[in-house]
Amino acid sequence: MIILSQASGEAGIEVVGGKAASLLALTRRGFRVPGFIVIGADEYRSSPSGRVSAELRSQLLEALVPIGGPDREYAVRSSGLAEDSADFSYAGVFETVLGMTGEAALVDAIERCWASHRGRIADAYRSRRGVTDDSSMAVVVQRMVRADWAGVSFSADPLTQALSVCVINATPGLGEELVSGRVNPEEIRIESTTGRILDHRIPAGVAALPVKLRDEVLRQTQAAAAAFGFPQDLEWAAEGDELFLLQSRPITTVAAVFHNRALEPWEGQGHPDAADRVWTRAYADEVWSPPLTPLFYDIQNLTAVTRQQIANGGDSAPVPVDIFKYFKAAAYMDVEVLGRLYATLPPLARRPSLFLLLAPEARPALSAARWNWRGTLTRLWRFEVSRGRTLGLTRNHRFLQQAWPHYLHEARRLADVDLTPLPDAQLDRFLGEVWALALTVAPQCEVAVLYYSHDLRLLLTGLLERWFGSGAEKLYAEVSSGLEHSETVRENEAIWEMARSIRDAGPEVRQRAGSLPWAIFRAQSDPASAPVIQSFDSFLRDHRHRGANYKDMIYPRWGDDPELLWGHLKAFLASDAPRPSAVNAASAQRRLRSQESTLRAVRGQWFGLKRTLLRKLFRLNELYSGLRDNHRFYYDYVWWLVRRVYLEKGRRLSRSGLLSQAHDVVFLCRKELEELRSGTLSTTLAATRIEIRRREWEETRRTPPARFLRRGYLPDEQTTSQQGAARRLSGLAASPGQVRGRARVVLDVAGLSAVADGDILVTRQTDPGWTPAFARLAGLVLETGGVLAHGASLCREYGLPCVTAVEGATALIRDGDTISISGNDGAVEIL
Repeated sequence: MIILSQASGEAGIEVVGGKAASLLALTRRGFRVPGFIVIGADEYRSSPSGRVSAELRSQLLEALVPIGGPDREYAVRSSGLAEDSADFSYAGVFETVLGMTGEAALVDAIERCWASHRGRIADAYRSRRGVTDDSSMAVVVQRMVRADWAGVSFSADPLTQALSVCVINATPGLGEELVSGRVNPEEIRIESTTGRILDHRIPAGVAALPVKLRDEVLRQTQAAAAAFGFPQDLEWAAEGDELFLLQSRPITTVAAVFHNRALEPWEGQGHPDAADRVWTRAYADEVWSPPLTPLFYDIQNLTAVTRQQIANGGDSAPVPVDIFKYFKAAAYMDVEVLGRLYATLPPLARRPSLFLLLAPEARPALSAARWNWRGTLTRLWRFEVSRGRTLGLTRNHRFLQQAWPHYLHEARRLADVDLTPLPDAQLDRFLGEVWALALTVAPQCEVAVLYYSHDLRLLLTGLLERWFGSGAEKLYAEVSSGLEHSETVRENEAIWEMARSIRDAGPEVRQRAGSLPWAIFRAQSDPASAPVIQSFDSFLRDHRHRGANYKDMIYPRWGDDPELLWGHLKAFLASDAPRPSAVNAASAQRRLRSQESTLRAVRGQWFGLKRTLLRKLFRLNELYSGLRDNHRFYYDYVWWLVRRVYLEKGRRLSRSGLLSQAHDVVFLCRKELEELRSGTLSTTLAATRIEIRRREWEETRRTPPARFLRRGYLPDEQTTSQQGAARRLSGLAASPGQVRGRARVVLDVAGLSAVADGDILVTRQTDPGWTPAFARLAGLVLETGGVLAHGASLCREYGLPCVTAVEGATALIRDGDTISISGNDGAVEIL
């Protein structure tokens, strides 16, 4: 028989359950807790009938003597083994019986608690939450407090998930009416760091919680969160001037926000919970396509880059330290900061695609904002004069073209290094070499991609609309397609050529190639297939850094898994797709014809100057749009090399028992990895963070999070259900043309093998690893990104219609649906 007293110290949840373990922990940490005893979980297990034995009765009466004997009033509470954990609160699921006096009443209350463990409500909760390890229950018998005031308090706001907001709910008398929801409580929301009242609601006709008691509740709530190292949900009662804590449990709804706060570079100095701030996922989607692993978010965090962008525009006003925040495996940006970025754009360049990145209430301000032309001139001075040789508009692209050969040579040299035997210090030096190589081109790439290709598209589209009327997006797509020297076209051409060489090798080689995995096909080499194997190996060596689902380190590349490349080759083998270079050449001819007809159509005053300006903009747009796509071919080497380093670090941490598997490394940031290796981050806490973040990543992979967040982390319901059950969806026109066909909904590059000739690909976003499939497509629908998204650019190369920024497309369109899309006006219809 096991009955623990309040003085027993801490005990494991497997013995006393979550609620009792919390009470024991509160007592041990010096909090004022009413006297109690705990009937251990073994008693429940040893009583299949659910009845209290005579022996337990005897022990119960003896154990109650030190806290007042059986004739006092007691609260009898269930304490499940999985209850009040960081994942499962079981709030309101199990039985609580108040005001029990005398042996018979106490025994009856214990049996009612036991029965609730097997009850219908508990079974439904376990089924819904996927609980598998809740096999027993302990019971707490606790002295009743004759409460003048009672309530619950939260050290973080469970609704908005704001960690810096404490919420107090209070009511006169006993708190059971409040907990059960039978009364409306007084509610106070307080800023934890300052004590400032953010919101205070008092029911009509009810006295307010005394200020002295309110301050003490706040102090005890914050103290409990600090003591347990996690946001706490407290039940409390005040008897006269004494405040008692009746229960403390983790606020499970804020677990991800709490643990992810460790990823942020601003180290607690920001105000991401502020009620007046609005956050957008849409801008970050242009750079970080969710789901993002914590390691990738940490390494590619754009805080410093964004601050520099604002400074480049001559904006000297303070910039918040927390420009971005990580939530549900996505990066969110402060909308006000984004508006400041766009202030340097002239009004004609503020296209509809920009306004979609902002929350609706922020759009009028950008629309009415004056052009910060001084900022534009400041930026031009910095780029054209201070660093004109590498950053100037007419010289930046030349610098990069000259830099790529040496960069590629060094990247391939680093890729040949075997990382396995390197000591830890040498592995870190190798990573330093990778970043040093990246920095030889990174500043110039940032200017080319974040400024020139982006701003040229907006400026050119704005001028086309001003001079030719509506349809500017369609016209922009026509004058920007079929770009020269495309690395993706060259890549696809090489895969197409390999597929042709397999066909030319004869039916037997073709049959084996189409049915066998690469490893087996390669092992069965014969004179007929040897040239195919040789060309495949040669191509793989030069393109081993490509083929990822996305540039995030979680995704394998062709060099990690050649089967991904072999799958594309098989798809070409089964397809009648034309030669990619021929498609590109035809698209280039359409571009030239469209440009010439546009130039001839210029009319009105200064038409000669307008033509000269358009011709110059056409050429610069071609250069920087092509460079934007091509830079990924080169820069993908950096991400692959970084992936190799961190996977090697993960293997070493796994061998040391610090990680359960090597790939867990991507769910921790760099600081956490160092802390784990040095022992300042416990393996238990690291495992908890990894598990929570992996769950979030998987959830976001299936369903994208809200487009906008308010009051901390409240989703914008209008955007999450924006399209509803509509059969007609809308997005941005990104590549002209109209097509009808079968929708293929694909969320991973590995699923592209299911795409057949003439299908319309529907996906979240694409990356260079997806491009071999474009030869088979009839069109593309993207959930995220704008006109310069990788998929949109490739569609213009292949002359395919494309619609981007179709919120919820992968959920609303089912795989196999017949749909029609119009890249002329951004419409998608489910037929």
